[in-house]
Amino acid sequence: MLPWHVRSGLVIYILALLAAELGFLEKLTFLQAAGLGRYSSEALLVNFTALLVVLLGASVVLYVTAPMHNEHTHAYSAVHKP
Repeated sequence: MLPWHVRSGLVIYILALLAAELGFLEKLTFLQAAGLGRYSSEALLVNFTALLVVLLGASVVLYVTAPMHNEHTHAYSAVHKP
């Protein structure tokens, strides 16, 4: 069940990232409709935050999907007597 749990959690995480990005896009749309300039400080702040969220999300997804090391630190091993 663990692989299914990891995959479903990853899908939910990606969907949450997409919802956050849509929220940033909606905020920029409303700001531009109110007469905000394209390169104003508020627009740059929203764009920077959206880019930061994308980079954080991509790093988490890459970390979760990266192959693990085959070392088992909590496994049993043979006892060697001197």
